Amino acid sequence: MRRSAAPASKYSWRGSESLQHEGLHMIVGVSLAHLDADGLRWAQDIVWRYHYRHATVPTRACPEAWAVRLGPLGRVGCFIVGRPQSTRCYPWYGSLGDVATGRAALSRWCVLNLARVWFSPAVQPGGEWHSPRYLPGYTDRRGIWRSTLASTAIGLLARRVGAEYLTARPPVFLDEPYAIHHLMSYCDLSQHKGTIYRAAGFDLCRTNRRGIQTWRLPLPPLTADEDAAVRAASATCARARRFRAGRASRQLALPLVA
Repeated sequence: MRRSAAPASKYSWRGSESLQHEGLHMIVGVSLAHLDADGLRWAQDIVWRYHYRHATVPTRACPEAWAVRLGPLGRVGCFIVGRPQSTRCYPWYGSLGDVATGRAALSRWCVLNLARVWFSPAVQPGGEWHSPRYLPGYTDRRGIWRSTLASTAIGLLARRVGAEYLTARPPVFLDEPYAIHHLMSYCDLSQHKGTIYRAAGFDLCRTNRRGIQTWRLPLPPLTADEDAAVRAASATCARARRFRAGRASRQLALPLVA
């Protein structure tokens, strides 16, 4: 799936405010913003233009996007999260039937895929903002400063994505598992080494013959308030109500068994 390019002026990732800092100590906070439909189009356009895959996330994956913001510098990156392409990955997740038989530990509806990660060249090595004045980081044992922007932002996403995704894309059947247990992501070893996943606390699940790694990160459970918000969103979601009504009508049409 590809989208036509949008005007650069509309989809600028730079903020217009000036940066405030104190000496060499970074005091600009990293934050996330869950994006609306226009923001998702911005993120899809960004990954089409600048991500190494040059492809958007298909609509069938039900994508949602988050912008990574760096204080007054504004947007410096984005994440796009959706449903996994594969409906099963034994013994990890599969269908409800797979869970019932013990073939899979989780329903596929309990897993989300971090499908795209993009950061501006300005905050990557060699960029104008790649320094401790602007980014979180540390100095390693060899005295080399390392940015932790990516792992910091993924950590923020992990704390929020379960609730925010389900509120935006409400589950249909609340009597079936819907809470998100894992955030997964793929890493192409021909392009990356998986460094940000290790730094963000992901576990390596497997590496296939094509050199594609599968990583997963356990997510915190929904709080009572978050679960109530998800259920409320499902109760008013037109799509969810339509599917529930369809199931109810099919059940009423079943013949009675004496």
